[in-house]
Amino acid sequence: MASRWIAIVFGSALLLAVAAIIGIAALFTIAGPGNDIRYDFVSPSGRVDLYLIETCEREGCTHQAVIERPGLEGEPIQVRCGLDIEALDPVFVSLDIQWVSDESGVLIAFAGAGGAERSISIDFDRDCNA
Repeated sequence: MASRWIAIVFGSALLLAVAAIIGIAALFTIAGPGNDIRYDFVSPSGRVDLYLIETCEREGCTHQAVIERPGLEGEPIQVRCGLDIEALDPVFVSLDIQWVSDESGVLIAFAGAGGAERSISIDFDRDCNA
């Protein structure tokens, strides 16, 4: 009889643990971050990498650029730029990047699903924070 109670208690504890794990996983799924889409570009010399990140949630989309270039001692340094693009839906459906000659900035031409083309320029030293 005692072994039956032990089995019932152990089984109940195991069932509660599985239910708690499922509940926690559901919370992480529901409250997880928005859908990040990352686009990678490399400068003509290959020394500077540009990552454009578009995050869209119900309230709208946010955009940022991450520039990775070599530091003084050769180690990579990342610089982030918030992009002033207001959008409720993704706008990086179509992208064209033009680098300035000294690779200190880019002109980004983009269009969303509606097809309206826009552009934004970034000067890495002026517009971005290290």
